[in-house]
This record gives sequence, structure tokens and C-alpha cells, in this order.
Amino acid sequence: KHEAKIKSLTDYMQNMEQKRRQLEESQDSLNEELAKLRAQEKMHEVSFKDKEKEHLTRLQDAEEMKKALEQQMETHREAHQKQLSRLRDEIEEKQKIIDEIRDMNQKLQLEQEKLSADYDKLKIEDQEREMKLEKLILLNDKREQAREDLKGLEETVARELQTLHNLRKLFVQDLTTRVKK
Repeated sequence: KHEAKIKSLTDYMQNMEQKRRQLEESQDSLNEELAKLRAQEKMHEVSFKDKEKEHLTRLQDAEEMKKALEQQMETHREAHQKQLSRLRDEIEEKQKIIDEIRDMNQKLQLEQEKLSADYDKLKIEDQEREMKLEKLILLNDKREQAREDLKGLEETVARELQTLHNLRKLFVQDLTTRVKK
């Protein structure tokens, strides 16, 4: 009985040992699969981390690029503002110069008009003086002519008087000679 029991227990133990071996083999294969899965998970994790790091690096690069671009835009904006301000100042100065030149031009035009009017007035006065001078010259010529005529007349009268005087002398001589005779 004991032998049968020992045999049955030995069979049972062998069965159990086989099951245990099967379970150990199954555990080993499961452990191996678990290790593979963990390795794959680690690889995925490392890959994911690498991708995440790459993504973060890209994000950081993009962020740095964005900051650099914003800074560059700000620099350009400031330069543009300065340039606009300078250009506006230049335009304002040029407008002031243009206004001054317009005022000066208007003054010069008024002065030119005044000078032109004065010139016309002086020209008219000059023409009037020339006419008066011509009249005076004519009058002077007439006086000269009259003087010359008068001189000629005086000379003629003086000759006539001389002739008369000479005739008188002759007459007186003739008369005195006759009276003496």
C-alpha cells in the first residue's frame, strides 16, 4: 500500500516536477519576452526621448530663431522709425526752405514790379526831359539865330552908320570947301 502510495506520490511528484519545469520554462520564456518587451520599451522610450529631445531642440531652435527674428525685427523697426523720423525732419526742413524761398521770390517779384514801375516812371520823365531839352535846344538855336541875325543887323547898321558918318564928313568937308570957295 505504501509502495503504491509512494509510487503514486512519485508519479505525482514527477508530474509536478514536469509542471514545475514547464512553468519554469514558461516563466523563462515569459521573462525573456518581458525582457524583450522592456528592451523594446526602453528603445521606444530612448527613441521617444531622442525624438522628444530633437523636438525640444527644434522647439528651442525655433524659439531662439523666433527671438532672434523678433530682435532683428525690433532693430529694423527702430532703424525704420529713426529713418522715418529723420526723413520727416528733412521734409520739414525742406518745406521751411521752400516756404522761405517762396517768400523771398514773392518779395523779389514785388521789388521787381516796383523797380519796373519806377523804371517806367523814370523813362517817361526822361522822355519829357528830352522833349523839354529839344524845345530848349530849338529855342536856344532860335536865340542864337536871332543873335546872329541881330549881330549881322548891328554890323550892317554900324557899317551904314559908318558910311553915313563918312558921308557926313565928306559932306561937311565938301560943304566947308564950298564955303571957303
